Amino acid sequence: MRVLLVITDEDWYEDAGYAAAWVRALEEQGAEVERLARVPADWPVSGPPPGRYDLAIAHVLVEEVVGYAPTFALAVLLEAAGVPLLNPVASLVASADKLVTHAVWAAAGVPQPAAWDLARVREWPMPGRRMVLKPSLGDGARYIELVGDLDAARAVEAGWREHEAAGGHRRGTSLLQEWVAEPACARVFATPTTTSLVYEKSREEGALVTHGTVYPRVYEAPPEMAQLAQRMVASLGGGLMGVDVLVEPDGRLLALEANAPFGFDVTDPQQGRWVARAALAAAERAAAERAAAAA
Repeated sequence: MRVLLVITDEDWYEDAGYAAAWVRALEEQGAEVERLARVPADWPVSGPPPGRYDLAIAHVLVEEVVGYAPTFALAVLLEAAGVPLLNPVASLVASADKLVTHAVWAAAGVPQPAAWDLARVREWPMPGRRMVLKPSLGDGARYIELVGDLDAARAVEAGWREHEAAGGHRRGTSLLQEWVAEPACARVFATPTTTSLVYEKSREEGALVTHGTVYPRVYEAPPEMAQLAQRMVASLGGGLMGVDVLVEPDGRLLALEANAPFGFDVTDPQQGRWVARAALAAAERAAAERAAAAA
C-alpha cells in the first residue's frame, strides 16, 4: 500500500510532530509513505504518476484552504487525477469553515448547538442568555468569547477585524452560538462507519475551552455517541475526521466541530494505530471499488 501524505513542510508546523506521527503510524501498519507539500515541478507537464498512490491523506490546514495554499492546490490536483483522497476536497472545505459545517449538519438533521451569522442578527437570538462568539475559520479554541448582547459581540468582532487588518489570522464569519454550560467535550476519531475510543478533554470547572490533548477519561464510545460521530463525518462527505462532541450534564449529545486535518496525540501509539488502520481501510475500499468498476 503506497500512501501520499500531503502536509506543509514549513518550519512553523514541522515541530508540531504530526507529519512524523502520521508517517510512523502508517509505516508500522505496513504502508509505504511519501510526503509532498506542493505540486512537483514536473507534474504540470507529466501529471501525477498513474497508479502510483493508493491513497492521499490531505492534511490541509484551515489557513491553507482559505489562502489556497500549495497543499490545498496539490489535494485538488490529486483528486482531479483520480487519486483516492482520505477526505475529499469538498469535505476539506466544508470542515474548514464552521458556518458551512453547521449548515450541512442542520440540513442533515445532526443535533448541534444553534448558531447564527452575527452580521445577519438584528435581535439577540436567545433573550436572557449569554452566547458563544467564535470565528468560522481557524482553531475553535483560539478566538472564542462568551458575550451577553449584540453590542458586546460586535465590540469583540471589531477587535478581530483590527487584528486581521494588521496581518493577524483571518477569522471569516463571526458566529453566535448557543452556549452549552458545563459540558464534557469528547474528541472522537471517526469514519462514516467506525469510531475510535472516546478521548474526553480536560476542562476546568467554569472554563469555556478545553486543554488540547489532555484526556482525563478515555472510554469506549456508547452507541449513541458512536452513531453521532459517524453522522458528523458522513454528512460532510468525509472519510476520516477528528470530531468534537459536547455531552451536556443531562446526557444530551451535540455535534460541535469536525476537523479533516486533525491532530492526534503524537505521544499515544494507540491513537496513531487507530487512525492509520482506518486510513488504510479506506484505501482498500477504494481499490476494491476500482477493481469492481473495471471488471
